[in-house]
Amino acid sequence: MNNLFLRHGEVNNPKNIHYSNLPGFSLSTAGNFQAKSIGEKIKKNFEIEKIITSPLLRARQTAQLVNEFLNVKIEISNDIIEWQGPEGWTGKIFNEITNTEAYSKYKSNPLTIDTVNEPLEKVYERVKKLVSENQHSLMVSHQDTIRAYFYFELKEARFNLNKPNHCDVQYLNNGELKVLSLT
Repeated sequence: MNNLFLRHGEVNNPKNIHYSNLPGFSLSTAGNFQAKSIGEKIKKNFEIEKIITSPLLRARQTAQLVNEFLNVKIEISNDIIEWQGPEGWTGKIFNEITNTEAYSKYKSNPLTIDTVNEPLEKVYERVKKLVSENQHSLMVSHQDTIRAYFYFELKEARFNLNKPNHCDVQYLNNGELKVLSLT
């Protein structure tokens, strides 16, 4: 094990908004519980030297709750911030998004969408750089950022193969993707 990736806990999002990089989306009550629960599991199963977190509130809150068990240094990095996705999605409710052509393309293959704020390849490059500079770190990030990293790193056939749930931990062990989840 070198580095672990942890998707943040469940977000308080009663309006069901595609929040992407919008500020102010905090963990829900369930998200707080998830973060504490996975913190215990990480402590039992891994040696972590530091936590690197996305600057977004939900990720920082998850990192702080996990760190109650690990008691290590926390760093913030924009390199693992959330992928913004297709242009025009941020701030819309999911029902508005699912009725668009871009969503149909996204569901079949997100790499075919040509109107994105940042190509997934660029997400991979920024995460790969951070990974290469760190060892034995827990990286608290976001679903699509984590998926982009493992998709390109493992040269997967489909982007949607390794979709982490809230507070899932993903890591490579001898070139194979492993998952530690709450269930």
